[in-house]
Amino acid sequence: MSPAPGAAVRQVTEDAVKAALRRALVVEQNRAAGGRPPSAARVLAVAAAPVWDGPDTIEIATDGEDPVRARVAPADSVLAVLRELERPQKEGDADYVVVLTPRERAEFGDALLGRFLGEDIARINNWDLVADEVGAKRVDPRLYSSRWIWLADSLNDVRRTHGLRFGSGVIRLDEALGTVAAVRFGRRPDERLDAAGLLEWTRHPEAVQAFTLLGEDERVELRRHLEEEIGAVARCVFRLLDSGQALESLPIGLALAELAGEDASGGKGGKGGRAKGAEDAWVRAEERFFRASKPNTRDLRAYGQACTGALLRLLGAHEDDAATDLIRRTEGILESLGAEEAAKASRVLESGLNARLAALGTAIDAALARGTSLKGVEDAYLHVRDHRRHDPADHRGRAAAAAVRLMRRLASGPLVPGSTEQWVAAHVHQTGWVDQAANVIRLAHAGVHAFDSALANLRERVRDWRADFDRGFAGRIVAWNNGASPTDALTRSENLQAAIAAPLARSTRRAPLIIVLDGMSWDVAVQIGAEISIGGRFAEIAQGDAEKAERTGALSTIPSVTTCSRTSLLSGRLVSGGQAVEESGFKELWASHEFGERKAVLFHQRDLEARPGMLLPAEVQKAIDETEVDGTEIAVGVVINTVDNALDKGREAHTSEWRVGDLGKLGALLDAAARAGRPVVITSDHGHVWDGGESVKTREGEAARFRTGEPEDGELEATGDRVLEGDGRLVVPYDERIRYTNRREGYHGGVSAAEMVIPVLVFVLVADGVPEGWTRLSPAGVEPVWWTQRAAADAAVDSAVDERPERKKARDGGGAKATTGAKRPPVQESALFAAEEVQEAGEARRETLGDKVVASARFQNSRRRVKSAPEPGEIAQIIDALAATGDTRPRLPAVDLVRGLKGKEKLGRPRALRILKMVTKVLNIEMYPVLTLPDGERSAELNLELLRRQFLDLDGGGRARR
Repeated sequence: MSPAPGAAVRQVTEDAVKAALRRALVVEQNRAAGGRPPSAARVLAVAAAPVWDGPDTIEIATDGEDPVRARVAPADSVLAVLRELERPQKEGDADYVVVLTPRERAEFGDALLGRFLGEDIARINNWDLVADEVGAKRVDPRLYSSRWIWLADSLNDVRRTHGLRFGSGVIRLDEALGTVAAVRFGRRPDERLDAAGLLEWTRHPEAVQAFTLLGEDERVELRRHLEEEIGAVARCVFRLLDSGQALESLPIGLALAELAGEDASGGKGGKGGRAKGAEDAWVRAEERFFRASKPNTRDLRAYGQACTGALLRLLGAHEDDAATDLIRRTEGILESLGAEEAAKASRVLESGLNARLAALGTAIDAALARGTSLKGVEDAYLHVRDHRRHDPADHRGRAAAAAVRLMRRLASGPLVPGSTEQWVAAHVHQTGWVDQAANVIRLAHAGVHAFDSALANLRERVRDWRADFDRGFAGRIVAWNNGASPTDALTRSENLQAAIAAPLARSTRRAPLIIVLDGMSWDVAVQIGAEISIGGRFAEIAQGDAEKAERTGALSTIPSVTTCSRTSLLSGRLVSGGQAVEESGFKELWASHEFGERKAVLFHQRDLEARPGMLLPAEVQKAIDETEVDGTEIAVGVVINTVDNALDKGREAHTSEWRVGDLGKLGALLDAAARAGRPVVITSDHGHVWDGGESVKTREGEAARFRTGEPEDGELEATGDRVLEGDGRLVVPYDERIRYTNRREGYHGGVSAAEMVIPVLVFVLVADGVPEGWTRLSPAGVEPVWWTQRAAADAAVDSAVDERPERKKARDGGGAKATTGAKRPPVQESALFAAEEVQEAGEARRETLGDKVVASARFQNSRRRVKSAPEPGEIAQIIDALAATGDTRPRLPAVDLVRGLKGKEKLGRPRALRILKMVTKVLNIEMYPVLTLPDGERSAELNLELLRRQFLDLDGGGRARR
């Protein structure tokens, strides 16, 4: 079916003329094939405006060998057409003439029409042209309506710019509209334009302008189509386009979402729904942005949710600059509407995250000042983590996590080590992690006053807490050092290789690569240890069985300086000296009978400089690759000075974060060890203390952190064979704020735990398995409980501030009074099973949730089926301890939960976990997860709603189910 000819004709394109001539020639070919005589006509009349912008002569491919040539001639009158018909044909002329005429058929008469190809005036049907070009056999009849004339041209335009095929062989109306809409709004022809695509289009000014320059028919019909297909978002966007505000569609929609108090899922974004003043601001927004053509409220809400989703996609795609700009513009709109409170309640805007950080800071200050439960801090932290802009890896996210971890540690009570080994272990498993978190908040600046102020207050409290620990640590270490025996089992710098590296070589039958990161303290070690383990290529291991295996710390010499401690470590004996002494000592040590009479080679920092294009020098690479020569194994030692250099000159990046890539050639060395199949020991010669700006030069000294003379406040006198300077007698500070030289970024040489306890990390290739006598350590298993676990419901920080004169003096920069031993604080009893269950004498004991559960028939039946199940009273206590946190899905440290039971205080982790697993078998009827052990079995989590439904036939709110 062809459209009826109209009074008006349009200018035609070269493609249209070629298609018309091609069709006319096909008709002639068919005519000849049917036995009819061929037409002598050489003129094709085409109904078109007498305007031609193409070439004078066009060529059309045919089935023959040579293309057909045709001359195109505009003819605005019948007389002009007649002249073309009478023009004599000369040699070299085109084969055909195409005349473009606006005259109607009736004006020519039968005689003239008979001289045209087809004996008629050809009318160009753009849909036939499109079908011919895209390989379609049929066209939807609805498209022949004059309403869709523009669509044929647009579809042909899409074909020229993007290529186009209709696989079904039919051009359908809805498919044609969708194809053109997709391209006009920035998508591929085969994509379906949706709300997200339309909102993305509004971000590009040139695309929006291009749409406004389209013909009116196309603009109207595409708008109508998209409003029907997409709905609310399209209706709102096009109304904003009408008012010239389409480029602000996303921030306007985000502002509306915040005023509605909804997040991207349609749920309430804030705790209480709409923020104060939001309703009035909503009315102002409708009037300002939509004027008289306001969409309905349902459309506006859906539009706002879609815009929120668009922002989240930007964040998810790490388009941070675009997201930040969008958030800034949205907050500007809300401010102009007088709706700052809505911005602060937002789950996606920067103002909302800042408000939550401020609330966390307020909660921290309250817990520090008043000794209140950490529940407020934990809840505020969850609120921060729930914000869509919260990034655990950025400086604000790391600071928030570090602050909460430190609060948990403070609320966990004092450390009470006894032996020297216990003091060292306490730093490895506790205070070293405290130092990492403390360094995060030391360098943090979130730009939120309440939060930054709370971090400063927390840092003061942690510094005092650490000073108390260092006082006790230093007193114990100095006392031990004065009487230390060479046969003492304590791991220290001079026997570190004998205690760790030699057994590793014997167990793996492979000499290790020993990497000494000069100056690395435990706060650095825990970070790179986690990165290496999580990488999946190496497994961290420790000596002993699963009950006893744990990370090891070694004691540095006194003073903890490179010429003493590193030389002693590499030589395997107490000695001081330079690199030449280290190299000879390292070779002699590994050549000894105790070390298997192996060969050894040691490389220092200068030996690691490689030519361009090489990660390691050929000599270093060869030494690591050749695990043995002439049947003799070769141990390789490497010294990296990156951390130690940072103590002097600082780091390029102002951050507390250390990665493998930050530590010189460490990554390349690990790669080489993996290729060679070598086990790896990463250690240090000493740790360090950072200068946070509070250090004071108290007097001149021989080095930054040791001197000769008499001890004063914050100092101790150390003597003994392990004191390798000052003729075996030195004054060393334990207060991290004392120094004896000009200010630098950090120092070592004193007797604080961070300087004296050497990290030791041992790795083997995962593919090689764990050697006999060693146990694999999981990345999560080495973390202290408070690092990841929410504090118990009644955990609180002691609010009392120690105002002893020496403490006040220390705060003013003078240091604390030196003592040779710390007064031990009292042991803190477990807070998991609170005293609130014990009533005053004579008062009836209140029946708890645990009592009700274990008294139920279903519990009793389930327990009978579990062999070796714990006693009902013990299970009741575990339920009550978890329920006491006040959460709907409470979670507590798994081992501590069991150790809170009477008689179970000293259970090892494996036995404690076995008890909890028995409890899960009792409670998890029909495999419903009432009690689970998440976080690698480090936690126990109770689903209170499921517990009540399974055993008490109650719903989550405590009501009987019907």
